[in-house]
Amino acid sequence: MSAPAGARPDTSGPQMRWGRVPLSRRSRIVVALAAVVTAVVAAVATFVALGAARPAYDASATVALVPAPGLTPQAASEAWKDINSGRATSVAIVVFRQGQWLIPAAEAAGVPVDRVRVTVAPGTAGATGSNTALIDISSTAPSASGAEAVAATVIDKAGPAVRAAAGSYAVQVTNSPDGTAVPEQKPRTEILIIVALAGALIGGGLTWLRVRGREAERRRARQA
Repeated sequence: MSAPAGARPDTSGPQMRWGRVPLSRRSRIVVALAAVVTAVVAAVATFVALGAARPAYDASATVALVPAPGLTPQAASEAWKDINSGRATSVAIVVFRQGQWLIPAAEAAGVPVDRVRVTVAPGTAGATGSNTALIDISSTAPSASGAEAVAATVIDKAGPAVRAAAGSYAVQVTNSPDGTAVPEQKPRTEILIIVALAGALIGGGLTWLRVRGREAERRRARQA
């Protein structure tokens, strides 16, 4: 018999929605185990990959841009004005950053050019405005001696070019790269934590979707 017109359908019986299917205790355990196993596997794989990565060392040096020797007092005064304003130092940084210095630097380190890296930036004091003459040079290579050789070679090769490009200036080493090399720091712990959490979310989430679908199918089959 059909329901009278305008009457609401009977909703007193159990209404099962797939999105609200409760999981059994066994299913919750399966989801938790999947999350843990995926997290462990992802973390172990990442740990092995980090351990297999090529070792690298970082070295550092600081140079200062100063008026070239032999300038008259007037010319030296003008040179200091350009240095203090930052104009001359900016030109010197551009010269230091040129990729052509990487070739002799890699040769000095005894490695291919793609295994070395050089970063040039205004000196720490220069960044605060107290001394715009300083330039920081950081280098990376597969060995400690190689990293130090890279920085020293860049300074040696780029120095004359800085004087030619910037004007009446000379490059003076204030902090030598010798003895500064340290192993490159890698955030292993942070990376492992992030990978493990991502693995747990992905593994647990996929397993939860699959288990929930199966639970819904079983309940619909029992109600049919």
